[in-house]
Amino acid sequence: MLIGLIGAMDVEIEGLKAVMENKTSEVISSVEYCRGFIRGKECIAAVAGVGKVNAAVCAQTMILKYSPDIIINIGVAGGLAPELGTGDIAVADSVVEHDVDTTPTGEPPGYISGLERVYIECSKSLADRLYNAASEIEGLMVCRGVIASGDQFIASTEQRNRIIDSFGAIAAEMEGASIGHVCAMSDVPFGVIRSISDGANGESPVSFLEFTELAAKNSISIILKLLED
Repeated sequence: MLIGLIGAMDVEIEGLKAVMENKTSEVISSVEYCRGFIRGKECIAAVAGVGKVNAAVCAQTMILKYSPDIIINIGVAGGLAPELGTGDIAVADSVVEHDVDTTPTGEPPGYISGLERVYIECSKSLADRLYNAASEIEGLMVCRGVIASGDQFIASTEQRNRIIDSFGAIAAEMEGASIGHVCAMSDVPFGVIRSISDGANGESPVSFLEFTELAAKNSISIILKLLED
């Protein structure tokens, strides 16, 4: 089995690349794809860049070039569920694109034309495995639910409340749903796991800068735990 791993920033992937054995790499459309073995499992890892388009291009290239059996999107996110604090973990059961809005035509918020749905379901078996791996790490709160993606850094109560009220999301970030969108179109099972770097509120710009490295390390630890099984 070949496992695809995609993060938006170097800090979200470099810890995995550092322990990858028998590593080879190839650059396609300015993205480096590193292939090798982590904990005995064959993986292909890439830093996509921030935002939905970068993530979608990376995921589509990975699928067409390397044919991974599953893809996992990892990294950091703004927390929306009240029980999630800095460093805690959100595991997606489904993802939504919260910035897609064709409501003037009568469709619901987040409705994705072509897929004809709002919520893109993650692989349940993979979500179960990610949740179980996260639950084994002491001191972390782990929640499952909807993770929302959009090309916006969420840093206001108004933005936060809109996403919660419209989609019931537990976390907000900028890539997971676009990766899920590509995977759904290509029939590739996928999962999304995020560690909380900020509260998706007015304090987020400061919190994000302060806690991103800690949050990224937590998400990497969970992937390493997953790959040990």
